[in-house]
Amino acid sequence: MKNFTSLFKLLAYVIFLLVSSCYPISPEFVSDFDSVFTEKSNADFDFANPAIQTYYLADTVIVLTDPSVSDTNLEVDFELVLNQVRFNMNQAGYTEISDSNLATQADFLVLVSVNRSDNYFSTWWGGWGGWGGWGGWGWGGCCFFPPVVTTSNIRTGAIIVELLDGKSLPQRNQTIPEVWYGVGSGLFRGNNTNLTTRTLRAIDQMFLQSPYLNR
Repeated sequence: MKNFTSLFKLLAYVIFLLVSSCYPISPEFVSDFDSVFTEKSNADFDFANPAIQTYYLADTVIVLTDPSVSDTNLEVDFELVLNQVRFNMNQAGYTEISDSNLATQADFLVLVSVNRSDNYFSTWWGGWGGWGGWGGWGWGGCCFFPPVVTTSNIRTGAIIVELLDGKSLPQRNQTIPEVWYGVGSGLFRGNNTNLTTRTLRAIDQMFLQSPYLNR
């Protein structure tokens, strides 16, 4: 799914840095690995249409985390997340429809979801030979066998904000077309305050790099 493309890119980048740890690297903080990606899901959708003025924000953050992912005490404050999305939509010039009974009248339906993933990888060192090498001669003495294998886990997290076209709302139980989405991803490390602060910053960045959303 394209919502998780940035997660795979982040994972590859972090693994590269870890296996290259013998060289100086510039990132010093967990937040240095954060990234934000936004995209228009429907290239034909007219974001400049002045008739688009309202939105309805779902009051629940959807958790997409795989149940097999180990539990953690680290959590993001979902209420602050929803309020930050609401703040940015209001700042962009939209008017919120807060009554769920009137949600179908909104121009945009806004969904927020989060995902956390455990990404395991293995490294090894050692190899052929052993003391004395083949036959006790020549190239031996530098390595050992069997090789030593270690497994590490990089935990990543993502915040996803989606805008659905409320005016194209089909019949009940059918898919509502998505017109825009933003993904903020990074390492799921730090304390609760740090995670929440970085998540709120990612939401701000989504709207900052999508100026066409402004009224």
